[in-house]
Amino acid sequence: MTREGCVRLDAVRGVAAATLLLTAIAGAGCGARAPRPATPPPPPAAVPEAGLVIARVATLRVGLPSPRRANLLFTCDAALAAPRIGSATYARDTLDATGRRWLRVPAPSPESVGTRAPDTLSVRAFEDATDEEIALERGELDAAVFWPGELSARMRSDARFRDAELGLRSRGVVACVGAAADTLAPLRADLDALNREAFGGDLLPWREFVQPPDAAMGVAHLELDPRPEAPARWSVDATLPGARHLERILARVSRPGGTRTLKLVCIDQPVAASDAGGADWRTPGVTPLFAVRCPVLARTAAAADVRAIGAQWFAELAPCGAGAHP
Repeated sequence: MTREGCVRLDAVRGVAAATLLLTAIAGAGCGARAPRPATPPPPPAAVPEAGLVIARVATLRVGLPSPRRANLLFTCDAALAAPRIGSATYARDTLDATGRRWLRVPAPSPESVGTRAPDTLSVRAFEDATDEEIALERGELDAAVFWPGELSARMRSDARFRDAELGLRSRGVVACVGAAADTLAPLRADLDALNREAFGGDLLPWREFVQPPDAAMGVAHLELDPRPEAPARWSVDATLPGARHLERILARVSRPGGTRTLKLVCIDQPVAASDAGGADWRTPGVTPLFAVRCPVLARTAAAADVRAIGAQWFAELAPCGAGAHP
């Protein structure tokens, strides 16, 4: 056989082998799209409701007034104690040289607030409110608590903190003391002006304070003063750190014509009558005017966590005895 004949024979054999291979592949179904199953697969198992799972932030850095930092209403007489948020308690981290870090103590059955409380609290006390504001702006704090009226106008007008939360403290009542037989209430306009001028509106007017549900009725109620209003001459308890400043404001904003004298005091008592001893100060001649609230500022990243926990719990982190029994 010639050389050309051998080449033709090899080509024929190659074509035949390729034909046989393609035929085998087609017969096995590899060259066609796999058929769809007759019935669709079963759906995945149901997932539990996401709302039942409460997310908890790992760490929060909180700034507080130092016990040595006074305000217009009271001077602190208690040292910073172990933090508590709802049912969550904390123990000092012995490995932290600064003494600011507190670790959450495991609790068997925390309620909603305690469940949201962070695992780690870094608590820093400031002797000066301006230094605390600067630390918050620099990002050294996630949240900061201020006493009523001490927050600067600059921070109050800052778009980042303009809508600050106000945390109601469980103790501390601003009241006025008059004659036991006095049948008139102080002018609401005087009180609103005092709150605005001296405290930036931080205090909660007593007429807006909602007492806890009544044990018998099972409903909450407002503390309303049914007495008619009348002007008064004001004095301020000299033991208040801001007594002179408050007297000047009251002299400027109060309406003339008052013939009776009312004395502004701050009482270290529970604001809720249902609390132990809460009704001891409700005697004739003593009229509650305001409950103490503290501005609680939070950076944007921590604002949702602060709101979820409740500003009042951050306000309570600053331990302070406020005022005295009238």
